[in-house]
Amino acid sequence: MPSKEWDLYTRLLHWVIAVTVTFQLFSSLFMANTGTQFLFPVHEIVGLLATLTVLIFWLYAFAIYELPILFPWNRTGLRIVASETLNLLRGQLPEAGHRIGLSSFVHGLGLLALTGNALSGIILFNMVPPGHQLPPSDPMAFTRYSITHKFFGDLLWAYWLGHIIFTLLHQFSGNNVLRSIFSLNHRSER
Repeated sequence: MPSKEWDLYTRLLHWVIAVTVTFQLFSSLFMANTGTQFLFPVHEIVGLLATLTVLIFWLYAFAIYELPILFPWNRTGLRIVASETLNLLRGQLPEAGHRIGLSSFVHGLGLLALTGNALSGIILFNMVPPGHQLPPSDPMAFTRYSITHKFFGDLLWAYWLGHIIFTLLHQFSGNNVLRSIFSLNHRSER
């Protein structure tokens, strides 16, 4: 199934998500250290921006009928994903791009992990707003949501690393995916 080009709005949303998620992942590594606790409010603010971007992405993907590409959970879509997964295990890189297939399916899974992380982060943010030094009113719930937030964060680390590895594999195999997603031209070139 041939892929079409990513539209400008999808590319812009991808940029914002890539930058905010990368910042969030790396800042989370240092927030518990005494000298770097200043990162915590920055992490919260960038997390709010990431959450807003994820919400906009969901709405945009729904509005332009992109959800079946990201979540091909019907017989035909799952058959394509399974076939491309088997081919990947045989050393054949699946086609990248805006199409039903393994690449888009994994992007959809990443979007779900990001959504879980964003929702749990918003709940934590509301339990202890910035500037408050008091403990949360329900420490057990705060702990549960913190564990959930960390779980989705760990999934995002795996997704982030895999995303970079497969992007580089595609790029080095001659498929200029970096230009197709990061180009500011109205239509990206492939």
